[in-house]
Amino acid sequence: MSSSTIGRETARFYALLSALEALPFQGTSLASVIAVNSLPKRGVYFFRESGEMVAPGTAASPRVTRIGTHAVSAGSKSTLRARLRAHLGAKSGSGNHRGSIFRLHVGNALLHRDSQTLTTWGVGSVAPKALRESDSAKAAETALERRVSMLIGAMSVLWLDVPDEAGPASERSIIERGAIALLSNNLNPLNAPSAAWLGGHSVRQEIRESGLWNLRHVAERANLAFLDAMERAVERTLADSGKSIPIT
Repeated sequence: MSSSTIGRETARFYALLSALEALPFQGTSLASVIAVNSLPKRGVYFFRESGEMVAPGTAASPRVTRIGTHAVSAGSKSTLRARLRAHLGAKSGSGNHRGSIFRLHVGNALLHRDSQTLTTWGVGSVAPKALRESDSAKAAETALERRVSMLIGAMSVLWLDVPDEAGPASERSIIERGAIALLSNNLNPLNAPSAAWLGGHSVRQEIRESGLWNLRHVAERANLAFLDAMERAVERTLADSGKSIPIT
């Protein structure tokens, strides 16, 4: 796929996202979004971070740094709110990186950047024995979970209402996969992350090179038909709020 095609379709992607910002709470911090009852049951989300910018076409826009969805397994009952809440963490300010791969990645990058180690971080799908039996280990994990919650909670988020049935062929899955592949451009992103981006300290090459807090689909060729599905989802999301805004 030529660089001109990638550039044109990336500009279209960001124009679609830009249309969402006319709606209440779209593009505000995750902490603000979770505090209100304005999320659809199912959807796709896009995170952006302070200091990360891109200039598709002629207008600078915040750069997307994480794309995700939920309910991509048949029969799944997960909701968009539950997925975003897992990424944000608990109301106490802590969280559970074993229930959010996004939190795991951010925590690992913090540890690597600061030349720190935390032997229990990322170990097991539930708290390991070494953590359960050590007050100091629990305190260290809690402290890092709080740092992760602050960082992710401050990120701005946009979302699409995509209400189709759970499953790997859902439009949510198609949009997620295509958007990740487009922005990563096979680990050679058209819009590279800034030198200050925390993901540059990730222990995972896929994150460092793609400029995204994602692992899956970053080395795939984008099926650009996802943009048509995304445009339909943007129009639906706007219509749900009683708005009809030209997408340019």
